[in-house]
Amino acid sequence: MKKILILLATTSLLFFVACEDRSDLTAPSAPNTGDADFTRFVTIGNSLTAGYQSGSLYESAQMYSMGKIIANHVGTSFEQPIISEPGIPGKLELHDLTPTLIPNSGLGELTNPNYAAPFNNLGVPGALVFDLTDETDLNAKYGVRGNPYFHIVMRDQAIFGASIVKQALALQPTFINFWIGNNDVLGYATSGGTSGTDPATYSLPTDVPTFTYLYNLAATAITDTTGYRKIVAANIPDIQNIPYFTTIGPKLAASLTDMGIPAMVYQSTHTGVGYGVATIADLADGTVLLTLTGSPATAYLGDRSGAYYAINNIPVPPTVIIDSAFGFSPYNPWPDNLTLEPAEITISKDATTAFNAVIQATVAANSDTWALVDINSFFAEVADRGMMIDGIQFTTDFILGNTFSLDGVHPTSRGYAVIANEFISTINSNFNASIPRVNVSTYPASIALGN
Repeated sequence: MKKILILLATTSLLFFVACEDRSDLTAPSAPNTGDADFTRFVTIGNSLTAGYQSGSLYESAQMYSMGKIIANHVGTSFEQPIISEPGIPGKLELHDLTPTLIPNSGLGELTNPNYAAPFNNLGVPGALVFDLTDETDLNAKYGVRGNPYFHIVMRDQAIFGASIVKQALALQPTFINFWIGNNDVLGYATSGGTSGTDPATYSLPTDVPTFTYLYNLAATAITDTTGYRKIVAANIPDIQNIPYFTTIGPKLAASLTDMGIPAMVYQSTHTGVGYGVATIADLADGTVLLTLTGSPATAYLGDRSGAYYAINNIPVPPTVIIDSAFGFSPYNPWPDNLTLEPAEITISKDATTAFNAVIQATVAANSDTWALVDINSFFAEVADRGMMIDGIQFTTDFILGNTFSLDGVHPTSRGYAVIANEFISTINSNFNASIPRVNVSTYPASIALGN
């Protein structure tokens, strides 16, 4: 029985790329916020706004959410729904550089459930653009979505507002950071194209007309017609610039090359009908993407005993013949939910492009009070060239790149500080402010080994 195990640890801890030094060596000064009033500062969005890291929401990460970093920097209050360690669910921990990633078996809890107002951080992990204005009872919503974070982040609907947007407006915000839409693509992409947000097929990103309507519905609600409240919106990063999709394929390609194996077979549709062949070149250059969750499955490539399905308690698909070589045979292909094939990549990228056009148009239509943070271009630059910021090298490499946490999707504490600086730069450029950039090197190191 032949097995292949992908080792993600790099052979050197020093990895240098062409980079731009964005260090700010200017001595800190009292922040001049210009036309931006942070007296009542609110952030609206999803897990990226919440400060989610390494597959969890937990206090030592929430302290470095993008909104909290900015609030501390400008000296304003910013209440969050604080989750005790090790978070909900238990955060991923790195136990060695093989790497072995293990979720903490503990479970945190909300430490301030009686806070008598909406939270300033209204980032709900898992939220779609639909959720911002949805007024469904939270108990009923949990029954459908199974997502505990709506209950955690939102206060009493009858008292403080039935939707996320209404709870934000209940705070009479003077400034809003608005970052939503990522999950309208990621739900589809992270599942390998086997799930999504389309209610008819549950296999596609949110359709563009629906996204447009819902984004503008929320945007209209939070826009201040007097022009006083300012809003900074961010767009959506391309999936090909985050390590959840860019780590396993190249590592597997290198292993297959070393073993003289020319191709890997995988299922081409989530219906289980048919298959495609990914060449080494496809895996190496990203023509076919393997998800980070597929890393453990690489240990079973070539297996003829059905171990992958047995160990993971997964029913064997009816089209699979177990005694065929796992991953190398059309009769026992690599699971489709761990793969984004070219057509699925195109669907994801087209949705991202369309959603970002909607976001840009909304900002342009409200240019007196709105401004755009082009996070998509920023991450593309980090992926392409890397950046040296305050003496720290940032790349999109998994584990050692400093930018992304152990789930391969959400930033590290330092990564959130870098993002906070992008928001600060946009605020300065658009609202006559001169807020100093935060010193990224003063934030906690990205990755620590667990027990």
